[in-house]
Amino acid sequence: MTEPESSVASVEAGLALHRAGRLHEAMAVYAQVLRADKHQPAALHWLALALHQLGDHAAAEPLMFAAVRLDPKVPGYRNNFGTILRALGQHERALANFREALRWNPLYADARANLGSALPWSSHERDARHHLRWACLLEPAHGEGWASLGALERMAGQLERSIAAQGRALAAQPLNAAWRLQAGSALLEAERLDAARRHLIRAAMLDPGLAGAWNDLGYLLLTQVQTASADRNFRCATAIRPSYGAAWAGRAEVAAIEGDVDAAVGHANQAVEVEPGNPQLQFRRGIHRLAAGDLAGGWADHDAMWRKPNAVQRIGAPPRWTGDALDGKILLVAADQGIGDELLFSSCIPDAVRAADRMVLECDPRLESLFRRSFPGVFVHRYVRGGTRSRPTQSYDWIPPDLSPDLMIEEGGLMRWFRGSVEACDAAGGPWLVPDPVRAAAMRAAVSDLGPGLKIGISWRSMRQTEARNVHYPGLAALAPVLAVPGVTFVCLQYGTGWQDELRASEAPISVVPGLDTTADIEGVAALAASLDGVICPSSTIGWIGAGVGAPVWLLSNEPVFLEFGLKRLPGFPTIRPFSKRQTDPWQPMTAQVARELGAWSDRVSSRV
Repeated sequence: MTEPESSVASVEAGLALHRAGRLHEAMAVYAQVLRADKHQPAALHWLALALHQLGDHAAAEPLMFAAVRLDPKVPGYRNNFGTILRALGQHERALANFREALRWNPLYADARANLGSALPWSSHERDARHHLRWACLLEPAHGEGWASLGALERMAGQLERSIAAQGRALAAQPLNAAWRLQAGSALLEAERLDAARRHLIRAAMLDPGLAGAWNDLGYLLLTQVQTASADRNFRCATAIRPSYGAAWAGRAEVAAIEGDVDAAVGHANQAVEVEPGNPQLQFRRGIHRLAAGDLAGGWADHDAMWRKPNAVQRIGAPPRWTGDALDGKILLVAADQGIGDELLFSSCIPDAVRAADRMVLECDPRLESLFRRSFPGVFVHRYVRGGTRSRPTQSYDWIPPDLSPDLMIEEGGLMRWFRGSVEACDAAGGPWLVPDPVRAAAMRAAVSDLGPGLKIGISWRSMRQTEARNVHYPGLAALAPVLAVPGVTFVCLQYGTGWQDELRASEAPISVVPGLDTTADIEGVAALAASLDGVICPSSTIGWIGAGVGAPVWLLSNEPVFLEFGLKRLPGFPTIRPFSKRQTDPWQPMTAQVARELGAWSDRVSSRV
């Protein structure tokens, strides 16, 4: 389109003001041009862009639409129109315009970055990554492209890639507070706490009104059990943004650690109230409600965990069971996301067997033979897992046609319907797992060969060790008073990697059963636990194996323990005896108490010999 010389000059004059940040003056120039020629596409475009930059997207949209209609082949018009439409929530139209921009210029980095950012990542992750990488290749200093790529990789669970991409974004724009926050958040999730702290503090300094920086600093401090400082940061975040659910949830976690379960529930209620569609906030409220003794409400909220974005997507599963009568129905009980949860919640399987006509039970491959023996008449099958770490899938084409289920529910979901009160928990309490009798006999013989006195299985940490997780486990050194109790033989139940080196370095008096893989051989661990006089362990897979086979279990944990429901015992698990402490307290006073009581137990046994 040919433009009059004076119009071009006027648009250029407006652009000079625009680039200088004098948007209102630039808009006046563009308006003057349009009064002379209302069909001037460049003036329409730049006026629309200025309105968009000032936040008036609704006023910008018809102007940019007019520019695009007058000159539809200009990639910049299409790209900026897509940006305006995206701000208005018109995502399909935005995507169409970004694609049109690329049709006219496939090497347009901004349009690549915008398309990659605007695509729905949950369903178009590969395409989004493709466009964002192209943008960064076309313009290696494209900060927006790198920042969006970092956010996508974090969503996909690729934390190291995310951190690297965020670093490239910050190299392009080191004073961008939002990108500094994104980098700090990814580092926090990766538990690289020192680096995370530096980024988050700088983000807050660059933009003190950035609520996310204060919130994430709160969670970082919470990881280190600095509750007072954490709460101050959460308070800052909620002062800036009262509708910030994650910050209210952080205050709930602080209150729980400090032993105020009522305040924890109150803050969790506030979190859900301001963000009612956030399943993570509802799930955490469920944990706090359970800790306060509200089983019905707590288990209802707990169900939200299966609506989280990273929850297993179940391909080919029937509708979810909602508590109606199961007479004449075939129920699929689906595996939870961790083997410890599967063992814990499998305590409800006998109840479900009685309620349903027939049952299909999905499980971790390591539990398949144990569950088949423990739940006769149930069709037990290992899960078929695919997808990615951040979006796992499980498919159900392995179910025989004659067992095609009518309904499904996750194992943990059974608690809502069969453990809705303390009385229901206590009525159901008892062993629910049946070890292999041949292996149990072999384990009894091996344990007997260890000599007289109590034989106590012991573990001291989780399989995965991080700073955030380690605070919940005593570790081997803190158990020194327990391991020094005379007349007791300790047998190793620790699992994961690296524990053998820990044992050798500590020279702790713990016997190891030769050939037993405590991580992969759950059948062997169950047989061993059933052959021991008791088990001492933190809250972990080992505790649920011990309780499942009916062994006395002394469970060492931080308060609050939500499965205690505020009662200082675990209803439904009569063989478990909890030993708990404030999270801010050291482990040694508790382990000293365990040592005293174990010594008294050992003395009673010795006096009977």
